[in-house]
Amino acid sequence: MAIHKLLVIGIDGAPHPLIERWAAAGELPHLARLIARGGFGVLRSTMPVHSPTAWATFITGLNPGQHGVFDFVRREPDSYRLGVVRADQYLGASIWRLLSERGRKVGVINVPMTYPPEPVNGFLVSGLGTPDFSRYTYPPALQDELEADGYRVNKKFFFVRNRQDEWLDDITAMTDKRGETAVRLLQEQPWDFFMVVFRNSDEICHFFWHHQDETHPHHDPAAPPRYRTAILDLYRRIDHWVGELVAAAGEDVNIVIMSDHGAGPLYRDVFLNEWLWREGWLSLRNEVTGGRGWLATMQRLGLTRARISDTLTRLNMHRVETLIKRALGDRIHVLPRDERPEFHNAIDWSRTRAYSYGYYGQIFINLRGREPEGIVPPEEYEALRDDIARQLLTIVDPADGLPVVDRVYKKEELYHGRFLDEAPDLFAIMRGLTYITRVGYEFAGERGVLFREPYTDETGGHRLEGILIAAGPDIQPGPLAERPIVDLTPTLLQLQGCSTPDYMDGVAITELLTDAFQASHPPASYPAEIVGREAMAGSWDAAAEADVTERLKQLGYLG
Repeated sequence: MAIHKLLVIGIDGAPHPLIERWAAAGELPHLARLIARGGFGVLRSTMPVHSPTAWATFITGLNPGQHGVFDFVRREPDSYRLGVVRADQYLGASIWRLLSERGRKVGVINVPMTYPPEPVNGFLVSGLGTPDFSRYTYPPALQDELEADGYRVNKKFFFVRNRQDEWLDDITAMTDKRGETAVRLLQEQPWDFFMVVFRNSDEICHFFWHHQDETHPHHDPAAPPRYRTAILDLYRRIDHWVGELVAAAGEDVNIVIMSDHGAGPLYRDVFLNEWLWREGWLSLRNEVTGGRGWLATMQRLGLTRARISDTLTRLNMHRVETLIKRALGDRIHVLPRDERPEFHNAIDWSRTRAYSYGYYGQIFINLRGREPEGIVPPEEYEALRDDIARQLLTIVDPADGLPVVDRVYKKEELYHGRFLDEAPDLFAIMRGLTYITRVGYEFAGERGVLFREPYTDETGGHRLEGILIAAGPDIQPGPLAERPIVDLTPTLLQLQGCSTPDYMDGVAITELLTDAFQASHPPASYPAEIVGREAMAGSWDAAAEADVTERLKQLGYLG
């Protein structure tokens, strides 16, 4: 049996309940047709339910304990300073690298966690995490061709409450350009495997969820009609491009539509470091508790990186900002990030037994021999973890008097592999993910405050329930049972007639495949070791770090 081409379309953050409802109602006709002639089910995301973790898992077929991505940032070696995670830092060969090695022609556009771009047998255009004014394609010359046609790897505007229309216009234009570019390259370039991700489907759920959710506290039935239907309108537009891509791909092509996670309402930010401080497990430096020191003075004067960056952006001088950052290099850290105390500077590590950073509720023990200034003896580790886990379950939001924490996981319940030691020691799930922590917001503006509405104006967050839709000559029609995202990687390899490295954590979704295909291409594995990424194009310096950090901040992912 011949191997058919494979088209994969990622709709970042697409929530299963909304896609199911809108497809059934005829709002998303192209997705509905694929569902009718193929399979549809829940693709379960990772823990944390976060884009960098989920996409790295999809790209490699590994659990986070094997690839090492638990957030957009990780602690830098021998330091408490946090650095942005790049594609050349996590482990595991990408699915397009594995396909390339087996002679398959690949095309990859806008997948998050792919900068710097790696060499492939075909082309790759990196996605979320790409700094401005950098080389983001392989081969490098492709970038000049794309930009001559108006392609932008990053959006121009970020969400600001009183400038929502320009933001909506920008993400609409970017979605169309992403679709146009994908269709053109799909038609012009040779390919066996082609993948494109639409990212704005995630971001619009973050900022406009309350407009389509009548139960949300911020829902306003008198809001402008454009806002009330903004999420559905963008998904209709993406559905249009799904139709265009499927048509351009031609007959006898296997189609897979997937998302890295789902979406749902967000109500409160939680400051777990304030709670750890209140409970006596964390201590702060004097200049934070007392408001002294040169950093605090600069913060009070508004001389912060965030304030300066915002001013230059408003003046349309972003390129000047990038040049300044490159000239300053590491000296850029002389300026505080923003008005809140910075994580690594704020904590007195010599008197801190536990601390928190990261999305959704990650807590780390300041373990001796592991952390740079760890003070907790290894023999006290388990007792301290158990104590903190018990106490987390007693947290109550004074706004309603109800418990906040649903469940506390220990890291070994979620992960395995060489990066288990770097994983959060505890993971708190709060109010069904409607309450979250986030990087850059480790502390409240007022000492001891545990909860507040998000600083970012977000009303939507992530959920475990993403989507998986598949149709084509090798796809078995019918409903699909829920499967984890890590299982999709070996499934796609099998659809391309390729065996799977035996280190992968995922298991092929065989019920998705026809009996005839499985008979001629049964799942197979081969012995291999998990390796680092090959040499990649692009560059990374203090300017790139600052640029991506600011971009993730404006998207609500970092503070």
